[in-house]
Amino acid sequence: MVAGEGFVVRIPQVIYTEMLAHVVAGYPNEACGALGSKDGQVVKHYPTANAAEHPNDFSIIDPEDLLRIYDDIDEYDGEMIYYHSHPQSEAYPSRRDKEWAKRNKLYYLIFSHQYYPEPPYARVFLINDDDSVVEGSIERV
Repeated sequence: MVAGEGFVVRIPQVIYTEMLAHVVAGYPNEACGALGSKDGQVVKHYPTANAAEHPNDFSIIDPEDLLRIYDDIDEYDGEMIYYHSHPQSEAYPSRRDKEWAKRNKLYYLIFSHQYYPEPPYARVFLINDDDSVVEGSIERV
C-alpha cells in the first residue's frame, strides 16, 4: 500500500453507517472490524468481535476471522483497512496502535467515543516505521 500526504479513503454511506452501528454497539469496550478496499474505494465491510483479553482498552481481530477476511479480500485483489474504536480517548493512534500498525502496514481508521453520548467521530491514518503518522481523509460517498 502506498500513501502520500493527503490520501483519501472513500466509504459508501451505507457501509459507514454499518461501521458506526457496530462501534456504538460495542461501547463501552473497543469495537473492531475490517474493510476491504479496491483502488481507494471501500467495497466490503467485515464487522468482527473484539478478541482482546481486555476489550475495554484494546482491540484485536481473532486470527481465524482475520484469515477469512484476508482470503475474501484476495478474491477481489483488494486491500484491508483495520478499524477500531477508542471509548475514552481521541481518534488518534495510541502507542500500542502504532506498534501493531508498523507490523501490518494497514490504514487504521479510528472512531472516538470521547464525547459520549454524542455519536463517535472517525479519522484515518497510516503509521510509518519511524512512528510518524500520516492522516488521510474519509469521504463518504
